[in-house]
Order: sequence, then C-alpha cells, then structure tokens
Amino acid sequence: MGAGDTTMTKLPLLACAFIISTILSPIDAIDVNIPGADSKISKDAYINYQTTNPDIEKDVANYVKTLKLTDKANGISKNEIKYAKAASIYRGQHYHNTIISIHDNYNQIRLSFPVAGIKSDYHIGRYKNPSRTIEDYRVLTDNGSLNLEIDYADFKDYDWRNTKIAYEKLTDKDVRNFLQANAKRKSSKQISDIKGTVFSYPTVTYSTWDSMKMPHLKNSKKTTLTIDTINFKFKGYNMRYPLYHAGFVYYDNNPVLNKVPTDKLLANYVLPSVQNLNELNQYSRIESLNGVQYRVPKDAIYEGESKGTDHQDIRYYKKGDITFFISTDNVPKNPYAHELVINGHYNFKTDLNTFWDIYRYHPSASDYINYSVVWNNNIPGLTIHSYEPNKDDHILNFNSYDGIYSFTYTIFYPSFLSAEEVQKLRNMIEFFESTNNPSFKLKEHVLFPDTEGSHAH
Repeated sequence: MGAGDTTMTKLPLLACAFIISTILSPIDAIDVNIPGADSKISKDAYINYQTTNPDIEKDVANYVKTLKLTDKANGISKNEIKYAKAASIYRGQHYHNTIISIHDNYNQIRLSFPVAGIKSDYHIGRYKNPSRTIEDYRVLTDNGSLNLEIDYADFKDYDWRNTKIAYEKLTDKDVRNFLQANAKRKSSKQISDIKGTVFSYPTVTYSTWDSMKMPHLKNSKKTTLTIDTINFKFKGYNMRYPLYHAGFVYYDNNPVLNKVPTDKLLANYVLPSVQNLNELNQYSRIESLNGVQYRVPKDAIYEGESKGTDHQDIRYYKKGDITFFISTDNVPKNPYAHELVINGHYNFKTDLNTFWDIYRYHPSASDYINYSVVWNNNIPGLTIHSYEPNKDDHILNFNSYDGIYSFTYTIFYPSFLSAEEVQKLRNMIEFFESTNNPSFKLKEHVLFPDTEGSHAH
C-alpha cells in the first residue's frame, strides 16, 4: 500500500480500535454456552446499528462504482457529495439493523438483529388461527426471515414446556429429545439435523438454544432450510408469562446473512440485545399527539407546540442540554402524499433522502450515520442516528406511520452524553404506538415500496 493510498486505512483502523476495546474490557464480552459465542465480541456490539465489515464495504463501493459508470455513459456529471448520499441511502436500505419491539398487555420486549429486513409477514400464527397459542412476528430478509414468537402455552406446574421436567434439571439431551419427538409428529417436515442445548444468561430463565436443518424446495431447486432459535422467559417475572422464541431462518447453508456470520448472530448480537421494555417506565412517560403515542423523559419540560402547515403539528420539549421535537403529519391532507405512501406502504426512502439533505451534506458524513428499522407491534419505523466526533450536537431521528399520520421525532443531544444515556434515548425514541388505525398493524408492510422487486437505486 503506497503512502498516499488512504482508501484502505479505514478498515484496519476500525479493526485495531475493535481489538483494543475488547482487550481493555473482557468483562463486557459475551459469556454464554451457545454455539458461536465469541468472547472477542463486546456484548454491546448490537448497539452499533451500523454493522460493517470488508464485504459490506465492498458491496457499497461496487454500487457507487456502477452508478458512476452508468452516469458517465449517459453523459451525467455529479459531484462526490451526490455519490456519498447515494452510498448512505443504499446502506440504509440494505444494511440496517432490524429491531422487533412488542409492547402490549402481556409483553414488553425488544431485541435486535444486525440484518436488514424487506417486509413483514404478519398474517400467520394466532392472527390466522385464534386457537393457536403462538403469536408470530416475522420480518422477511433477502435470504430467509427474522422471527419472534410469543408462546402462551400453559406450561403446567412450571415444568419445562409440559415435559414433566423441572427446568433446573433439564439437560441438553432432554432438549434434543423434545425437539426430535416434536419433529416426528410433523411427518410432513423432514428434519435432517437437530442440535439443542440449555444455556444460562443473567437476564433470562427457561433458556435453551436449538438449530434444525430440513431439505426444502425453493424456486423448484433443492436447498437446505436452517432454523436457529433461542427460547427464554424473563427472569424475575411471573412464570405464567409467555415463553419467547427468537431466531432466524435462512436457506442454502449460506454462511452469512447480510454478511454477518450466521453462527455468531444469536449468541453475540440477539441475546445481549434482549430487553424488557418495562425499563422504559423508570425514566420516561408516554404522551400522545393526534392519537400517536411516544415517550419523553420523565423530567422533560414541555415547551409548547406550533403548526408547521395546516396538516402538521409540532411539539417541543427540553431536558438540560437535550432538545426534543415531535411532529405528526396528516398524510391524506398532504399534497405530496403520493410520494410518501406507495400502494398503502409508507416509503421510508423519502425520509432517508430528507434527513441527508437537511443534516448531512459532505462526503465524510456516511461514516457517522447508523440506520435501524424498528418494528413496533409489526409497524415499521426508521431510526437514523447521526454523530460526528468533532460536532457538539448529535442527532437521533425516528420516523413511523400509522396508516393516517406520519410521525417524526428528533432529539438533539450533546456529544458528551454517556453511551448508557444515549441508549436510553434511543430505546425511548424508538417506542411507537397509535390508537388511530388498529387494523393497520395487521397488514404486511413493505419498507421501500419504490424498490420492491428490484435492487435499490
């Protein structure tokens, strides 16, 4: 590498920083007996929503390269900032993290996957067949799905899954026998391989891991379908509360999903990210604007509201050096509604573009923007977390839509805030509920409807 060549310095530097941080804090590494657990990965790795590695960087670089060649062939000349923006938006679409967040009378849970979703698949489980004891939340990816199942089966006398085995006495062999017996009952599903273990982790109980492989026909080609799952209840809560099954499905034994190795996903990213959303009540309160519910810190001071346009309402709050802006926009009354909603799906690409145009307009900006999509009870919302080391103000931005109102929530916070405080703000801004349109959450939701069926452009 020549002295003048700086293009490759970024990744090794990142890698060095990563190694240093793990050497300094081995206490923060994951310690759990699930296959794939890697003590070199910080247990807070899930918090950095921008999952990157050389493969992702290569894909983004190739995308920009193709864009430049196409523009050149068409005699179009653009400055570098335009391409920086295109790269950032492509990253937001294809390499965001997925968060599944369920909050209702029985559940207060969120967890995240470092894998981008495309759309939700909701007309399944209990909602299709009310007699089923399992409620499914599923986000489809390029190569499978990300799943959270909530299992309300009545586990008698606190035994593990009605097996007459107390959880304290459960062995790995018991887990495998249970899964094999279940598989035999479903003769339609040929299972070629079953693995399973008991594991322990500070925040959960009744916790087991399993992995199953089965032959599958996809587009009339033979493939293998793998289902990896962690199963658990929250510690310290009534045992009658549900058992959660969190995991993902992928095809072909492809070693990666969104270029994050599959064998590392559950132990190193998903499990540490599992949070009981009841914690939100300790430091925030729920407020409502036009039927949309959101959270602000308990000690935030309401500073007033104003009308942006005749279809937009804005509210302002303050807490010390942190400012909060909340706005709702009545989409049917918005003259640009046709751009915002395509075939009934809110188009988050509009928000990716708007955010960039307002806040980030120089080439290095993409280094400091993280994207995630949060599925609140199946309704998608987009988080953009923007920070620059040399700027005093960092920005958290969240957008969602309830079928009538689009919702924007922006927090400006000072750069000196601790990682823990930032995480609290992030968990808070990503909470979304609406009383306006109950049937809306029961629909399939496509994230970027303008690109459905094609690669993003």
